[in-house]
Amino acid sequence: MTNRVVVVGAGVAGTAAALTAARAGAQVTLIDGGTGASTLATGALDAVFWPHAPAHPAPIGRAAREVLDALGGYALPDGGARLLTTSGVARPARGHDAALLDIMPLAGSSIGVVRCERPGWDGGALARAWGESFQPFDAVVIRHVDERVLPDADFAMRHDDDDRLGWLADRLRDALTRAGARIRAIVLPPCLGIDRPKGRALSERVGVACGEAIALPGGPSGLRFERARDRALVAAVDRVPGRATSLARSDDGWRIAMGDGPAREGDAVVLATGGLIGGGVEYAPAESIVASALPPFGRPPFRLTVDAPLTLGANGRPLELPGTLFGIAPESIAWPFARDALADRVGVLADVEGRTESGLFVAGDLRADSPRAWLDVLATGVAAGAAAARASRQGTGSAAMAR
Repeated sequence: MTNRVVVVGAGVAGTAAALTAARAGAQVTLIDGGTGASTLATGALDAVFWPHAPAHPAPIGRAAREVLDALGGYALPDGGARLLTTSGVARPARGHDAALLDIMPLAGSSIGVVRCERPGWDGGALARAWGESFQPFDAVVIRHVDERVLPDADFAMRHDDDDRLGWLADRLRDALTRAGARIRAIVLPPCLGIDRPKGRALSERVGVACGEAIALPGGPSGLRFERARDRALVAAVDRVPGRATSLARSDDGWRIAMGDGPAREGDAVVLATGGLIGGGVEYAPAESIVASALPPFGRPPFRLTVDAPLTLGANGRPLELPGTLFGIAPESIAWPFARDALADRVGVLADVEGRTESGLFVAGDLRADSPRAWLDVLATGVAAGAAAARASRQGTGSAAMAR
């Protein structure tokens, strides 16, 4: 038995699936199609949409914790965390990127908000929005003129350099001395490293807790995930760049066709290609067919971007064919016109382990009806990776399709 598992997609779900399958003893090939939705991560780790989070967060499973430990750079406090956003909101989270400042342990303490000239950052306004425990804090954090306009990710990259981080620590210590007041923590704009989160290192040098506020999607936290993923995967899996175009059953498992390279073979396959944001599902209603004024046939408004024997659905059932060739009204499937929007739920129908009727496995945003939250995505990757490893050992990765 060759015990081969192929994982398609290298985001949070694909990484979790690959690491879990490799830990279970499978020979893992991970097909990496490039940047996806995981790079848009803001650093807040949630199991559900955060306004719906329970007051007392549940612990995560041991296997999911092992994946987090393998990645490094993430904190998961037992009682959850409270994070600051650059939109002026303090919000709960189950855990966080270690560069972010968790204010949960700082309740009632005076927290300084750095005033500096950065895009999208107003220290005075943010201090007022976050609450009375926060006060504007004058500190020099801009060393070069171009840093007044650099994107957050580029500014954060400069603090990967140890000398530059030391320079920042010196400036913050000087500012604390000038402030005189007892400040127990400092909030900075997104800037604390790309290669690894530098919050702890900076805090140790300054002598008080230091950390970022949450950036907009596409900021430093997503790139920190990519670097952490690359380190974790390098010794565990065979990572192949390219995009899978189709999956079909072969004589001894599954054959994955690649757009610009040789096909890959596996005894079990996990698809973790993302949902609408990640590119695994696309909006393609019948009315988008431009061959004529009247579409030649009707079809559901969504489809997979990989040709595979999978069923798209939502609310636990397959997508319905529209009643007319002109499809359905777009506003009926998306927020704010639809309270329980189809666009938020659409994905591949699968069981709790990610197993589908065809014997393939799916994880992450590609699954129907999932919360699309970071920790939930991680958990679905762990479940699918473990199930795929078992299926590859037992020779059941494609048995369901053969029946």
